[in-house]
Amino acid sequence: MASSISNKKVTSAITHHQKFEGHTDWVWGAIHLPGGQRIITCSLDGSLRVWNVKSGKQIGEDWRDGDSEVYSIALSPDGKKVVSGSRDGAVRLWDIDTCKVVKKWTGHTGTVWSVCWSRDGRRVLSGSYDGTARQWEVESGETIENILASIETGHKEVYAV
Repeated sequence: MASSISNKKVTSAITHHQKFEGHTDWVWGAIHLPGGQRIITCSLDGSLRVWNVKSGKQIGEDWRDGDSEVYSIALSPDGKKVVSGSRDGAVRLWDIDTCKVVKKWTGHTGTVWSVCWSRDGRRVLSGSYDGTARQWEVESGETIENILASIETGHKEVYAV
């Protein structure tokens, strides 16, 4: 009986479709924006940058709020805001239309390695080098201590939330 399986070795290759040049230090995060035509990256150079996916060209100026290295970013469920985590321990809320910080939350005492949104977009969770995870209420900007106090994990660092 003949086999339809070939002995020919098949290898898959990953090829890049675009090169995005501009950051001057390591890129730690990337997210797609609604519509699939743009992405935002964050870098240790302290900036967030918006890119055209098709051309690979940067759109507009760098997004900056000081010089602190940016380690993490996450897109809000409605696609209108971005949250970022930085070396200075701050969590920043950015407006995509204005490219500006609209809120800056402080409380971590170490680098913020990770950030994520609640499904309803009302809260942000952050994880830090200080070994804690914190939950932030987006509208008021306050830490939600009565719902979820700073979580002391017992570990030196929190890399993912």
